[in-house]
Amino acid sequence: MEERIWRTRLSSYQRPFATRIGVRCRSLSRLLRRVLSDFGADHSFATSVAKVKEHYGFEVSADAVRQSTFKAAGQATQLLSKDYASDYRALPAKGADCVIAEVDGSMICTVNPGKRSGKRPRQWREIRLAAAQAKDCVETFYAATFGDVDQVGRRWGHCVKAAGRGLESDIHCVADGAGWIPLQSDQVFGNKGRFLCDFFHVSEYLSAAAVGCRPHDPNRWRRTQHARLRRGASKLVVGELEAHLEPAHTPEELAPVRAAHRYLSNRLDCLDYPGAIARDLPIGSGLVESGHRHVLQSRLKIPGSAWLLENAQSMAQLRVLRSNRRWHELWN
Repeated sequence: MEERIWRTRLSSYQRPFATRIGVRCRSLSRLLRRVLSDFGADHSFATSVAKVKEHYGFEVSADAVRQSTFKAAGQATQLLSKDYASDYRALPAKGADCVIAEVDGSMICTVNPGKRSGKRPRQWREIRLAAAQAKDCVETFYAATFGDVDQVGRRWGHCVKAAGRGLESDIHCVADGAGWIPLQSDQVFGNKGRFLCDFFHVSEYLSAAAVGCRPHDPNRWRRTQHARLRRGASKLVVGELEAHLEPAHTPEELAPVRAAHRYLSNRLDCLDYPGAIARDLPIGSGLVESGHRHVLQSRLKIPGSAWLLENAQSMAQLRVLRSNRRWHELWN
């Protein structure tokens, strides 16, 4: 577009049109930054350029999308950090009767800072996602971090609080059998938390052990053990595995029965599937598994991508903020 620029002896350049609409030369309006951040949070920056062209009819640079997106991501990180600094144990007297709480990890490809020319070594780092949802409610709340397990636990607590936890709420925790998860469940939720091993994670161990326990019909054997677990006969399953243990000299990688026996024996107090089924509560961690796909992996695990750790962390917070329906707080 053509723009008339004025200049007098007493003043520098005056741009009446730019002044009126509130846009400086080579800057972006607030609305455009919101659009670029919206696209950049979902797609690669190059793809976002094409999206802007398709929907709005003009071109921007990939660097403009990148800067706008990471600026919004930094604001999202600050906003969530302020929330996480508060006490997640300060609860209302009334809340949801039961809150479902799940946590799991996902590996993200990262690179160290340095020049972009040449091939930089890549490292896979685990980002942990917490998810919480009040029973019989469709709204899910998330939290994510590359931090240690104590930081994960604190964010898990905030996540459950946002989902509607009250002083008398029961917390139904479901996750794989990683040792730190039940410990954090006890520390964060106390006697209100009940931890349950993800049924499908247990099933993977049983599937691997089935061939060693009943070579001629492993599927039938596996289904029998599943039925036993669902009716609360977990000790029978452990006894069945114990009867078919591999010899002691068998290497660990060739001893799936021993692995399954060890896994279940150490978690007998986390296998109350009949209790969960009776209360109409999930026995699998599908809530957080689906969250990994649409909250984190759809952006952070684009094929061929690798992230600086700081950028991956801030992008995760931007995605979490939007998944928690708080996107408008960045712009209002």
